[in-house]
Amino acid sequence: MRTYARFETSVPYRSRRNNRERRYLLVSFLWKGPGDERPRRYRESTGLEDSRASRRAWKRRLEVINEELLKTHGGLTGIVDLARYFPHFALKGAEPDCGQAQRRATVGDLVRDYLESLPGTEVGEYTRRQYEAVFRTHLLGSALAQVHLDELTDNHIKKWLGEVRQTTVRGGKLIQASTVNKILARVRTALTLAWKRGDIPRSVNPMDLVENLRQESAEPNPFTPDELLALFAVTEGQQRALYVAFALTGLRPGEMFGLCWDSVDMRNLELRVHQQVLENGKVSDQLKTPKSRRNVTMFEPVKTAIAALQAKNRLRTKFVFANRDGSPLNVRWQDDDPWRRALERAELEYRRLYLLRHTYTFLMLSAGKPLQWIAAQLGHRGVAKIDETYGRWRDAHKLPARPLDLDEFFRAIRNLPPFAAKTRPNLPRICQEFSSEAADG
Repeated sequence: MRTYARFETSVPYRSRRNNRERRYLLVSFLWKGPGDERPRRYRESTGLEDSRASRRAWKRRLEVINEELLKTHGGLTGIVDLARYFPHFALKGAEPDCGQAQRRATVGDLVRDYLESLPGTEVGEYTRRQYEAVFRTHLLGSALAQVHLDELTDNHIKKWLGEVRQTTVRGGKLIQASTVNKILARVRTALTLAWKRGDIPRSVNPMDLVENLRQESAEPNPFTPDELLALFAVTEGQQRALYVAFALTGLRPGEMFGLCWDSVDMRNLELRVHQQVLENGKVSDQLKTPKSRRNVTMFEPVKTAIAALQAKNRLRTKFVFANRDGSPLNVRWQDDDPWRRALERAELEYRRLYLLRHTYTFLMLSAGKPLQWIAAQLGHRGVAKIDETYGRWRDAHKLPARPLDLDEFFRAIRNLPPFAAKTRPNLPRICQEFSSEAADG
């Protein structure tokens, strides 16, 4: 059987964002377009980077294109509307008066325009790349991307949503409802913007008829001061200093690993956050949001822990927390084996390393710190998220009956032995009201 359509790859080009070499996935096809005497070779971009995932996403569509071209002998004996498959398809050779209708914008067009509009807004470069990955993985290769905006209904979106729900992740498990809702949130933003502009000519925004998936709300489970003391007691050196800094600054892991010695202000007791380490190990000055560029207060245990690292790390590396070769710690590795083993020795149930950031919020709320101050320390745009978290912890009886005495907590950290205990030691309780038994009573 003759093959009219096949995959090809574009010539390599350098990304302006990270100078990385990239290639686009192209579809090459034989087709008799307007003004052509016989079928000739056309090449159109799918808009996706050439990868195995992109080729899998486009495989069925390529088969359909090939079948249509085969039936019409490349457009000789019938009409093949290739604009359905290629959002930016131009009818090459067509005359202005050939009767061809002006191509209508699709959901794929909208998404690409939306991504191109993000630079220069409050959305940081790291977040923008996350948005791009979401759209590239879950939308641009789907049938929804080919739907014209003037035909879009909530049924198109719901059908696409059902396909996303069948996505499998590592271990063959279905994607979680919370993750699907995050993907849907990105699509909701773009489509709502198009509806407000009038690009979707309907009296009701189709996204208003699409609800988020129902998900079980996990009960907040931050570490209590006593659990933190146990965690600190079974670690030592840089590992203990890292966990102390996480729990008492609220920095995101990438921000913590991107700290350099010139970011530490011992005189004013502040950490200046101006860069982060990405999951691929690269250091970037693009933070999550503009508010992420901030100065964070160093409490006394953090100052002591970082000062102790100076003799070991400052002369051999510019990073506060570093590997043996002087490179910054890796986010994925630190959240895996070292963290799991520390929790096991402290006899604590597994919780992600990122939860230490939430624990910081928990401690500051328990100590009676103002919401505005906490939000500024965390790099949040406002207090809405903090206020919501406060309400959930209050309802779950996680906050103590009396304010947390930070001085007492810091004193207990200072009194820990310098060397790691092999198992969880018996330590004096910081605040009895933090225990679940007291809360239940």
